[in-house]
Amino acid sequence: CLKNSRCNGITQEPYNSNRYTQRVGPEIHDWSPTGETSWTVCEEPEPEPEPEPEPEPEPEPEPVAPNWCRHENSFLYSYAGPSFNSLDEAQEACLKNSRCNGITQEPYNSNRYTQRVGPEIHDWSPTGETSWTVC
Repeated sequence: CLKNSRCNGITQEPYNSNRYTQRVGPEIHDWSPTGETSWTVCEEPEPEPEPEPEPEPEPEPEPVAPNWCRHENSFLYSYAGPSFNSLDEAQEACLKNSRCNGITQEPYNSNRYTQRVGPEIHDWSPTGETSWTVC
């Protein structure tokens, strides 16, 4: 039947020694007064589409380090915590300290960086201090 362009199916004829015959069709009847059984070539079903992959979750954005503004010849009042040898260490500690509003470098104290309460910036340091605040 597959090699015959006019064949649309096969029918088994129980009244004819169960002989199989090619049929033109193409209609298929769901009843047979003589008990025939028929088969047709089924079109292969379209394969199921692959499921869409789950989207990758958006990565959490890296926290952005705050921008620190430098204030020459200035200071903030009151100490808010320990002092440090480097500006980076002092800034990191200040960001974790709820009392700290800035850093003041003390040239008269081995250039130590001190956490300060502030928040007001006094721009008239008599000792040449420099301060940093988050912009």
